[in-house]
Amino acid sequence: MASSPDTETVGGVTFELRPRRRTSTRKGWICLRKNREYTDRYLSLAAEFAGCRMVEVGVDRGGSTAFFTKLLHPEKLVAVELSDEPVEQLTDFLAEHDRQGRVEVNWGVDQADRAVVPRLLDRAFGEVKLDLVVDDASHFLAPSIATFEMIFPRLRTGGLYIIEDWSNDHLLERGLRASLDTDPQGSSVRKFASLTDGAEQPKTPMSVFICQLVIAAGFHPDWIAEIRVQDGFCELRRGAGDIPLDTPLASYTGMLGEWIFEGRLS
Repeated sequence: MASSPDTETVGGVTFELRPRRRTSTRKGWICLRKNREYTDRYLSLAAEFAGCRMVEVGVDRGGSTAFFTKLLHPEKLVAVELSDEPVEQLTDFLAEHDRQGRVEVNWGVDQADRAVVPRLLDRAFGEVKLDLVVDDASHFLAPSIATFEMIFPRLRTGGLYIIEDWSNDHLLERGLRASLDTDPQGSSVRKFASLTDGAEQPKTPMSVFICQLVIAAGFHPDWIAEIRVQDGFCELRRGAGDIPLDTPLASYTGMLGEWIFEGRLS
């Protein structure tokens, strides 16, 4: 007997939690590509960030944008997405549920574009500080660091910066290791070799960035007042210290922190 899908209803809209799928199983439902743990965390933050000024990096099919629209009723939500093809489901949803035009989706924008991203934020918010930022975009090291450097200083004191799915590479390794136990001669062997010390060099995992942020919270607690890390979900609370725009990550970690990761930032 098939199990019932995991759903969450917010503001009369039913969201189906399908982190590994891009469509819902029932007409009228919206596919939210987040697991139950992530969803519950956002639900717990809803009261604090109701009516917030928000940036969402990475839109995909628009399920999370729709979710944040209904959950937080943001004063302004600016979203950026690498794909330049607008998603009809999201466009239709916003036409019905965001008639005041508080949600702005910018298609065809690279999260690491140091010219376009600041221009969009300046146009939408001016000098007003942000409350909430969610990065669920590329999950690659360099673009994620660029996004952080551009946007984190724009948060208000106590604002929250969230990075999702930073542990994907480690989950892949764990899955491949498990596959080796059941299929020791199969394709998992080749995949695991390329992941570790094979001829095909793997990309530096996003977890390096999270480790840098932990050090940053120790070196500059006036900038990062609190860090919360669990199961692929990282939250950063903005401290009260002044951070100039585009401050490089090395300034957050200091010389010792930079030395620790020397040669790993590719």
